Amino acid sequence: MVVVAYLFLSRPKVTVEPYRATPVSTGSIVKTVSASGTLQALVTVDVGSQVNGQVQQVLVDFDDHVSQGQVLARIDPQTFQSRLDSSRAEAASAQQAVASAEANLQQTVANARVTEEDYNRTRSLFQKGYVAEQALQKAEAQLESARASIKVQQASIAQARARLQQTNASVRTSNIDLGRTVIVSPINGVVVDRKVDPGQTVVSSMSAQTLFKIAQDLSKLQLKILVDEADIGSVTVGQPVSFTVDAFPDARFRGTVTQVRKQPETQNNVVAYVVIAEAANPDGRLLPGMTANAQITLERKNNVLRVPNAALRWTPADLNAPQTANRPPGAFGGGFGGGFGGQRPGGNQQGGGRNGRNNPMAAYDQIALTPKQQLEIDQIQTEMREQTQERMREQQKAQSRGDQVDRQAMLEEMRKRTQETQAKIDATLTPEQKKQVEAIRNGAVTGPQLPRGQVYVLRDGKPIRVGVGVGASDGTVTEVVSPNLKVGDLVVTTGGPKPATRGTTGAAAAGRP
Repeated sequence: MVVVAYLFLSRPKVTVEPYRATPVSTGSIVKTVSASGTLQALVTVDVGSQVNGQVQQVLVDFDDHVSQGQVLARIDPQTFQSRLDSSRAEAASAQQAVASAEANLQQTVANARVTEEDYNRTRSLFQKGYVAEQALQKAEAQLESARASIKVQQASIAQARARLQQTNASVRTSNIDLGRTVIVSPINGVVVDRKVDPGQTVVSSMSAQTLFKIAQDLSKLQLKILVDEADIGSVTVGQPVSFTVDAFPDARFRGTVTQVRKQPETQNNVVAYVVIAEAANPDGRLLPGMTANAQITLERKNNVLRVPNAALRWTPADLNAPQTANRPPGAFGGGFGGGFGGQRPGGNQQGGGRNGRNNPMAAYDQIALTPKQQLEIDQIQTEMREQTQERMREQQKAQSRGDQVDRQAMLEEMRKRTQETQAKIDATLTPEQKKQVEAIRNGAVTGPQLPRGQVYVLRDGKPIRVGVGVGASDGTVTEVVSPNLKVGDLVVTTGGPKPATRGTTGAAAAGRP
């Protein structure tokens, strides 16, 4: 009697909770990615000084609207005016030197013509014997000297003209530097930053010193968003963006992705990529530099079947729950439980699952099957599942005994069993159906191939597993595609019997003689 009571008390206890279910609904699903960013003007120009000097006037202030060419500030021009005056004086002197050299050249040329005429006359007289050879040589020497003087004067003109060009260049440079003492706006915009005051000395070295920052147009702003590398693959140009700023927490602003930059930014070993979005700012409430909490809409689907994400994760305590009953053609929801041709029952479907291209058994979900074919496939599936479960129990017993299990051989055995099952199922198909299955497996079928999943529908108070295609998700609800689901069906999200448990004492006693 004591032994019977002990065994009764040590029996497994089963806890029963009511099923909690949610009806299948239709609606919109918006898949988004969240990220933070900073607002900035579409075009921001740094206005600087290219010359050194003391600031004489500052004519604009923060938030002033300026137009292109408007004077913003003036630098003391006295030094540059003096340089310009000096350059102009040197240029005038060089111009006079050129004129003098040209006059000297003209006189030298005239003298050379007279000398040449004297030489020709002397040579004629020498040929007639009226003058001595000495007179001819003297006339020839004077002619050569006159020609040399022409070359000297020509060189002098070239030198004077070179000096004139140099002084003219100096005049232009001095004039440009003088003009640079007047700081003007290069664009129409708003002064968003002023970094100079009257009396301040501006020193321009290797780069121009920034005096003002001008935003071209604040009626439109761009949002610089840092998107994590795990999400950047889904972001494309043209996607809508909504964001909020701390200054207006109750307002939601909208924009559009205009650029996805390929240059990564690494912060604290986290890789992110810059996404640029453009947003309208007609009322001017948004200001450059504001921090924005943005959501990029990656995908939006309207009027689709939706179930809670918990329904895709829930599985009954008994993994051998009844399969979908009275399936219409094309609703083969297979799966061999442990990985033979299907997603593991009750697994987390939000990670994707296996599509028809990677999972050979998934292809049968996408073709129309007759009731007779469905029955034959169910029988093949049941036989396969029972064989698989029996084989797994044998392996578990071997492991509990401490026997070495060849995992590679086990995987090879599973692969062969899957191939045998495929061959048996293919034998039930028509040639046209086989072509369809092959096309799906080879990726030749157009359109998305949804990952496989399942939900459990309450029918007559019992959870019935229904295979579904898993689509887009917003983190709370997920799109599902299945001919076995309709709006209003109750999908289980939690509850139901819990797995049987054995007390510690009973479990210990069971392992002892």
